Amino acid sequence: MKSNIKSLFTQQSIKKKLLTVSILLLTIPLIILGLFSYQKSSSSLSELGETNLKNSVEYTIELMNVLNEQVENGDLSLDEAKEKVKVAILGEMQADNTRPINKNLDLGENGYVFISDNEGNMIAHPNSEGTNLWDKQDVNGNNYAQEFIENGLNGGGFTYYHFPLPGNQEQVEEKVTYSKAFPKWGWVVVAGTYIVDFNQPANEILQLNLIIIGVTLVIGILIIWFFANHVSRPIKKVTEQMAYIADGDLTLSELEITSKDETGQLANGLNSLQMKLKEMIQNISQASQLITGHSEELTQSANEVKEGAEQVARTMEEIASGTESQASHASDLSSSMGTYVEKVEEANENGERIHQTSNEVLQLTEGGSQLMLQSIEQMTNIDRIVHSSVQKVKQLDVQTNEITQLVTVIREVAEQTNLLALNAAIEAARAGEHGRGFAVVAEEVKKLAEQVARSVSDITQIVGRIQTDSSEVANALQTGYTEVEKGASQLKTTGETFEKISDSVKVMVERIQTVSDSLISIKSTSQEMNSSIEEIASISEESAAGVEQTSASTQQTSSAMEEVAASSEELAKLAMELNSLIQQFKLS
Repeated sequence: MKSNIKSLFTQQSIKKKLLTVSILLLTIPLIILGLFSYQKSSSSLSELGETNLKNSVEYTIELMNVLNEQVENGDLSLDEAKEKVKVAILGEMQADNTRPINKNLDLGENGYVFISDNEGNMIAHPNSEGTNLWDKQDVNGNNYAQEFIENGLNGGGFTYYHFPLPGNQEQVEEKVTYSKAFPKWGWVVVAGTYIVDFNQPANEILQLNLIIIGVTLVIGILIIWFFANHVSRPIKKVTEQMAYIADGDLTLSELEITSKDETGQLANGLNSLQMKLKEMIQNISQASQLITGHSEELTQSANEVKEGAEQVARTMEEIASGTESQASHASDLSSSMGTYVEKVEEANENGERIHQTSNEVLQLTEGGSQLMLQSIEQMTNIDRIVHSSVQKVKQLDVQTNEITQLVTVIREVAEQTNLLALNAAIEAARAGEHGRGFAVVAEEVKKLAEQVARSVSDITQIVGRIQTDSSEVANALQTGYTEVEKGASQLKTTGETFEKISDSVKVMVERIQTVSDSLISIKSTSQEMNSSIEEIASISEESAAGVEQTSASTQQTSSAMEEVAASSEELAKLAMELNSLIQQFKLS
């Protein structure tokens, strides 16, 4: 259940989270405060009611002591004294043998004082005078009369039982009585009332608290709603922009957020990242196109050199097969060697061009690698800035807590000052004309204390908003930190592709250098052969050796050109992979 609630909360938007947390922080303290005040007032009123019951009994017993002294002095008969007590606590006996409830005794709406003897006979009672309650029980089967008589005989005490309300016999409420015996007359004086009568003011306080809580919640929710919109709107824009960038769309315009806080700094950092990334992708695209073009030229040149080498090989085979008739075909061989030298020179020139082109490709690749290193460094700086922003926001939250503590101290000082001003005003009022000037000063001090209290309240609200804003900004920066890590991972993948391209180009340059060296060797050998054509007949053995050497060099050249062609194809594949990565980004 706990994990489900946590998962549901994490899936909500920042605005909904802010609204939920703020409403809970506003509602829970109000409800707790209302319940606490209700319970406190209910408890205090119950204690006050029990005190009134006890005081009423003590007052009646004190009256009985006074009247008993008059009886002992002979000023009053015992029956007259007893009747005076009955009239004092209730009233005169009416025609229907009932007595009215004395409203001068503050015992609640249904509270009154009555008197019983030790056997449960009602000596004075509003409607049961003359009856016996000894065996009477409440709805729970408790002999309540026996209990309050026993408590009264034991020095006084409270008795609790349940009894129907007057005028509504179906509604049963808890009733409390205090009883104490008057041994001289054999009476037990009892004062009782319903607990619900004590708690009536507490119920009114509860209703008032509910109204205040409702109004406060409505106003607070409206304020929180507008504040949540103000905070979440720029963060939502940043999140949407990050999602487009993560999908490779760099065609969006820059974010326009005028805020100077961490949200504005995050937006500016995102704008800078988007611009740098767009420039880098454009440079990579240009380099990729150049690599593709040069690889095609390189493949074409390699094929031409390969064809020349194959032709040279065929020529060497013809020379080898015609070694026995070299003397008679010297002129033909001279002509063939002239063509051969031209082909070799052409192949040598093509090899030099291929070597130059390969060096240019290598330089472009190294330039792309440098751009990738700069981009990775930029992403690292942005990562460090975002991480620093998160730490600063957390530090801001700690400082706002310290401000809250200081505000609490100021509020306590303001309340104490207000109390001192009130005491001073009372003393000034007692002093009369001589304390008028002091009363004016006390009034000014009171106003100043009230103004400080209002300012402290405003500061408390501002600090609360700052704390909420700090928490929201920390969450937003954490989201931005995640998106930056995704961008860094993608740049790292592109950088690894560049490293593969660079390694392949270096290998290709080395192989082209081998081809160039072979062509130089072939050219030198061909020139030697051309100068030795006239001596072929006399030195056929030397010519055969030269043919074998040339054939070997030609085979080496053909093999090297095959490797160059393979490297060119591999370079073309890497360029296509790079283009496919670049096409994931939208630049226009």
